[in-house]
Amino acid sequence: MSEPMRDNARGQPLVRTSDVDDLVARVTAIMSSHTVAPARAGGFTALVSGVHTPGLSLLEMDYGMPVRLSADPLPDYIAVCLPLTGSLTARHQGRRLDASAGRTALVGTPASELVMDWDEALRLLVLRVDLGALRSLAARLISDEPEEPDLHFDPAMDAPEITAAALGQARLMQRTLADAGPEAVNPLVAAQLREQVMCTLLLGQPNSWSPALRHRPEPAHRSIVAEAANLMRTHPDEPLTIESVARTVGLSVRALHAGFRRELDRSPKQYLQQVRLERAHADLAAAAPGSGVRVIDVAHRWGFSHPGRFATTYRHHYGEAPAATLARPLH
Repeated sequence: MSEPMRDNARGQPLVRTSDVDDLVARVTAIMSSHTVAPARAGGFTALVSGVHTPGLSLLEMDYGMPVRLSADPLPDYIAVCLPLTGSLTARHQGRRLDASAGRTALVGTPASELVMDWDEALRLLVLRVDLGALRSLAARLISDEPEEPDLHFDPAMDAPEITAAALGQARLMQRTLADAGPEAVNPLVAAQLREQVMCTLLLGQPNSWSPALRHRPEPAHRSIVAEAANLMRTHPDEPLTIESVARTVGLSVRALHAGFRRELDRSPKQYLQQVRLERAHADLAAAAPGSGVRVIDVAHRWGFSHPGRFATTYRHHYGEAPAATLARPLH
């Protein structure tokens, strides 16, 4: 028996079921081939919810009893398994691995079969990250060449700061996309959140390209920094990411960061946010009182998904609330 699940805080409801075959069929369609063996007969109820953006999906899973999950080698993605409660043990890449809430996580890879034993208390957040997107970003972080390097991750995420960063960014993306709803996701926000998650994995989790990713970049020339800044000023309404800006001007992401810090005393992300804040201010100042323009709509248009944080940032820069700018008569 299965029924739709309702839990908007976790994302789009996918399934609530007490039928193991139904569960496996539904999750296989999202992830890849696997089996699930509950520890005992009866009392099995699985809850699964999720959100999706191109290249990255998040699933929250709660199966309600100990299970053994066996997955074939992942075909074209990695699965970052972050316990929210409880713990699991696994066998992967010839190793025994442990993951527990608030401490450690597991990175499932295409390298070998993945066998996991979940305890009864486990509630698991899984990031399904497309390997092609990770390879593309890795190539841009490393060099100016459009190559997509082979990319192999260590399956043990046992550095607490990396686990915490990955979980925090995943939770932020989950809440942002769930609150917006599948039809109202701001592409500017989604692209930025997706890039943050992937950068954390590439720069924080040990992988085959870690030495190259940590290599100090060559400094960007002043003219290239100016070109990148001009791109942000002229196309702020497009879903620009720092990776896409770096690719357009022919730099690695790290070199672009170094150049912005040296020339403009801020990161590329901070500069792009400032440009979009200026556009939001211009829209609010140009709107006639009573025209129907709303602060929340202007903020959303320019990639500010949290109204409270937008208002705080706006007041810091302009000395008044965005609503005050909107209400001022035109001259």
